[in-house]
Amino acid sequence: MPQSDRHRERTVNIEFETNENFTSLPQPERMTIALISYGKATFLLNSKTVTLSAPCILLLSQYDKLKLLPSGTKVLPNGSTHEENSRLAAKSFSFIPVFINSSLTFERLKANDFDQMEDEHDRNLMNLFLKRDKYYDGYIDLPPQTYLRISEWLAIIGTETYAQSDGMWTCRIRRYLLQTLYLLEDIYLKRNEPNTIKREKSPVDIALEYIHTNYMGEITLELLCKVANLNRTSLNRRFKSQTGRTAIDYVLSHRLKIACEALMHTNLTLGEIAEAIGFQYDTYFIRQFTSRMGVSPTEYRSKYWG
Repeated sequence: MPQSDRHRERTVNIEFETNENFTSLPQPERMTIALISYGKATFLLNSKTVTLSAPCILLLSQYDKLKLLPSGTKVLPNGSTHEENSRLAAKSFSFIPVFINSSLTFERLKANDFDQMEDEHDRNLMNLFLKRDKYYDGYIDLPPQTYLRISEWLAIIGTETYAQSDGMWTCRIRRYLLQTLYLLEDIYLKRNEPNTIKREKSPVDIALEYIHTNYMGEITLELLCKVANLNRTSLNRRFKSQTGRTAIDYVLSHRLKIACEALMHTNLTLGEIAEAIGFQYDTYFIRQFTSRMGVSPTEYRSKYWG
């Protein structure tokens, strides 16, 4: 069920299941990441029978149909028997898409109605949950190192979902969720597709991913040049072409967007928000926010909190 935020009177539409048994998936109006960490199981997935073995991950939306088929006994070539679907271990995290970006409603996702570059970038991550074709059915086998990283990140997401350690708990979950999706997108884009051209990530895409997951730390132009493997002139030219902004201007814009979310959905002080989004001084944060948004952070919050 959705989580009640202990730090503010609101409901957060996310759920974490430590022992997922696949009887209630997919959930209405949710995207779900289900990590199978042990065992093997056969599912009826969108009218297709698939057998999944750990470690692998299922990426489901409300449009999918999933049924875990009953356990059965299989006779192996050597005459021994093996019980299918036995000792299956899995965990899942479900979230409403607007948890990542307030523009990602199911209606807009279905219509693919996005004007802002940042929204389109986040919308592409939803392909993992929405796109189904003859090369991709919604599940990904995980290499050992990838499995270990995703398992660790989902463990942190699960801990924060229940512990809500401080007012920034949802921000931390969003960060690790994005890291997980970026890593899975890398595998998704590299999958084998005969007679098709795969979309390679551009240097700007790589820099954008870094900004979206590390905005709370210090980000300089020199650092972004190193991440994207471009010089200053080339990076800013490509950033301007792809996003309409220079690299550092985009960093500021993204931080202020996160600040708007924090002002609307948390009771953090302005100093705490400034620190959480990478500003060293709250006075500089307030000045930049007021200049860009046309109102002060306090005025912006009062519009939503009454």
